[in-house]
Amino acid sequence: MRVIPLEAFRDRIPFAVGVNAVERGFRALGLGEATLPDPMVVELAEQQAEVHVKGAHLRGARHIVLKVATGFYRNRARGLPSGDGMFLLLDAETGAPDLLLEEHGYLTDFRTAAAVGLTLRYLAPKDVHDALLVGAGALARLTARAMVAELTLQRITLWNRTPERAGALAKELAPVVATRVAPALEHAVRDHQVIVTATASITPLIKAAWVTPGMHITSVGTGSPEKVELEPAVLLKADKLIADRVSQTERYGNLHHALAAGVVTRDKVYGELADLAAGRIVGRERASEITVADLTGVGVQDAAIAQAVVEVLGL
Repeated sequence: MRVIPLEAFRDRIPFAVGVNAVERGFRALGLGEATLPDPMVVELAEQQAEVHVKGAHLRGARHIVLKVATGFYRNRARGLPSGDGMFLLLDAETGAPDLLLEEHGYLTDFRTAAAVGLTLRYLAPKDVHDALLVGAGALARLTARAMVAELTLQRITLWNRTPERAGALAKELAPVVATRVAPALEHAVRDHQVIVTATASITPLIKAAWVTPGMHITSVGTGSPEKVELEPAVLLKADKLIADRVSQTERYGNLHHALAAGVVTRDKVYGELADLAAGRIVGRERASEITVADLTGVGVQDAAIAQAVVEVLGL
């Protein structure tokens, strides 16, 4: 088994390649050409931590991909990254371990950001030049680049509970796109048609009263049951609610909280991201539609991004 360090692939995969790879993964899922188990989630409440195990095999792919990702949120106070992880690639013919990608959370964030880009491809209003990104962590850094790759953005507006972190990210993104920091979240939401939330929030950030016709919202920070970014009524207000996978979002997405509050039923979901990628449903049809994407991370994303790394590096 070969061990591939993070330095071998960090920033080597263009986001255009990443978004297309994730689209292929979801298309395979939609066409019945993917095999994947339900995720395993280990919640460690006392440590304020979580461990996720996901994976998949895409029909015809050389590898079965298994991914372990961790989130230990007290690490920030320790001066350590809050996320870590690795990808194990097994030979699809023999089951033998072939490659270990030491991604330390990077590929997990990359494939998550690529899925954000995919939602924008199908659901965002056309000709939008200014978007709002809520969050300023490692995931937000990559998500901003995915947004720029997928939309013709002239500016990204950032908001974070800690303005200093938003300011630091704004400086980092300055060579990529014009960036500013919003002083207040409500006004920022009302001023934008495209909003992406990439946080670890356990209280709703986006209120339904702020949502107006023509908006698109992608929430990507709810990978465990206690996390929530959207007020449940936001989902009720959506004309089209897309889940990356309903069986996951009803357990630990924004949908989970909306169901628990009795605000919506499962029937509110218009479809899954796999349905869009496979062409079984259409995305945005009218400029006035309110569209919402609820993302929790699906194993086909890990399999697809791992395959992209193998192809780009010629492994």
